[in-house]
Amino acid sequence: MDRRVQLLLGKFLSGEIKVLSPTLDREAGYRYTSVEPLLDSPEEAQGFLDNLQAHGFLETETCGVLISCGNCGSCNVEHVAPKGGNSGSSETDELPLLGDSGWRCKSCKATFGEHELKAHLVPCYSFSEKSIADVSDWLVIKPLRDFLHERGYRTESPGFLIGESEVRHQFDIVAYSGGEDEGTLVMDAVVSVDPISEDDVKSLFAKVFDTNPLKSVIVAFPELTDDAHKLAEQYRIGVVETTEVKDIWVKLREVVPPVDEVRFEPLDVMTLLSLPDHLRKTATVTGSLGRATADEISERTERARAVESGYLNQLVRMGYLKKERDGRRVLFSVIS
Repeated sequence: MDRRVQLLLGKFLSGEIKVLSPTLDREAGYRYTSVEPLLDSPEEAQGFLDNLQAHGFLETETCGVLISCGNCGSCNVEHVAPKGGNSGSSETDELPLLGDSGWRCKSCKATFGEHELKAHLVPCYSFSEKSIADVSDWLVIKPLRDFLHERGYRTESPGFLIGESEVRHQFDIVAYSGGEDEGTLVMDAVVSVDPISEDDVKSLFAKVFDTNPLKSVIVAFPELTDDAHKLAEQYRIGVVETTEVKDIWVKLREVVPPVDEVRFEPLDVMTLLSLPDHLRKTATVTGSLGRATADEISERTERARAVESGYLNQLVRMGYLKKERDGRRVLFSVIS
């Protein structure tokens, strides 16, 4: 039920990751960079992997030995040649010469003998196919991605979009029809033993409000509460509920259209007239300017920039305006 576990095992089942191997980091020692994007901070990676190993999802073996400074613990150490030798380092001439081969820490500048080094066994991890198969009925990311691929989308999981606020938001899946600004669909999956509350819907909507994808979907195992349903409908978030992974494709087809059907809607005269007055004014001014920022549009409508930005984003979510970045500028334009 941990979203991070769902995402990692989804990457394994999709063939993106086969082994979790560490990469060398002179300050941290080693890191698992393929896991870090799933976590709040890189420091959580080792504990997260240890927990997965304890639950039988990962198997480990030693893939190296890392040495560190006996004084400060930094792994940023270098070998120093014996007196009259050559370490191969351009900095050797500046080092105190030792009677025997020794080591120098670039972080604290201490020099010491080999017996003073600390050694750490470095693990790499492989996935336990048997343990993962035992919980396959609860793993949702791969079947969701498989469905989207079948519908013609290109997917990233986890996927990231930068919002108007310039905050980088993470979604369980981001799907594209082509380029990064074409037909973006975002999806979050929530797995629980109890009905899922409105908090998860609010969390998704906050990200959607800032990033403005064309379509957003929440997949709930087993279901949303009544209040969560009402919010999803109000926020125009598609809902898929199921208790069986094998049934998910049927229900997804009711909510997620084929890739060629996810598109911006032309803002013709009849559509424009059907909009509320406040949105019609925003759309009309945007159309007259061609491509413009929220500041430029608010100057013409004589409304506060924050108010105008809200109307613009609403029109983007409705599919009538397109939003794109030009450096630090966010530009809006009417779909024709």
